Amino acid sequence: MALGYIFKFVTDYIMNLCLVKIFTDGNGIAYGVTRLVRPRGTHKATIVWLHDIGENGDDSARFVRELNLPNVQIREHIKWICPTAPRRPVSRLGGAVTTAWCDVTQVSENMEDDLASINTTCVLVTNLLAGEPAHVMKGVGGIGLGAAQGLYFASGYVAGGMGDMALNAVVGINGWLPAWTNFLYHIDSLTVSGTLAASLPILLTNENSMVPFQFGWLSEQSLSRAGIPVTFRPNDGRDPTAIGNWLKTYLQL
Repeated sequence: MALGYIFKFVTDYIMNLCLVKIFTDGNGIAYGVTRLVRPRGTHKATIVWLHDIGENGDDSARFVRELNLPNVQIREHIKWICPTAPRRPVSRLGGAVTTAWCDVTQVSENMEDDLASINTTCVLVTNLLAGEPAHVMKGVGGIGLGAAQGLYFASGYVAGGMGDMALNAVVGINGWLPAWTNFLYHIDSLTVSGTLAASLPILLTNENSMVPFQFGWLSEQSLSRAGIPVTFRPNDGRDPTAIGNWLKTYLQL
């Protein structure tokens, strides 16, 4: 019995941390390894999870396993894809080189956005989801800078910039919406699809540490103005129970 348990544990560990592929961005900068956390039951949903500055796909894999704790159905039916960002100088860290989806300055309403890198990461996320079965629900989520990347991906999706891909849910933990003024322009010029917006629920949390509360609230207001159903929880932060229950509801697990 003990040997069988150990064998199963080791097998699950290897399968859940397998290497998917190493990608490069448009400038030839290599992304790190992409990790998988596989569903143990019927595959009903796939979520690309994006880590924060200085983290990697292993950190994401550990975090999403915590989300599985509140409800066994989450563990059974979701496949998590956890890529690793390229290493690059980050202005907010005084130019120190670390893993980051894009360069980032001090987070504020007037910050300069590294849209070239953000858009390149959107291509990565699109490619990762494109290989998933058509019948499974698809989502994007992340923490900190990963959350900002996910929210930007959502704004591009409702503006019709992601082709015919279906996106079903977005989770942003302690994140913000980059290029929020550009997004408002798309809303005002009627280039945002009301149908896509209404069908894309978003969970946004904010702990007022890295992201000022006012900017988190402004990001929520911008997304809501497009007709996106946003759940804004300014005090939940990384609470695995709240996130797990939200996913269960909106992915219909």
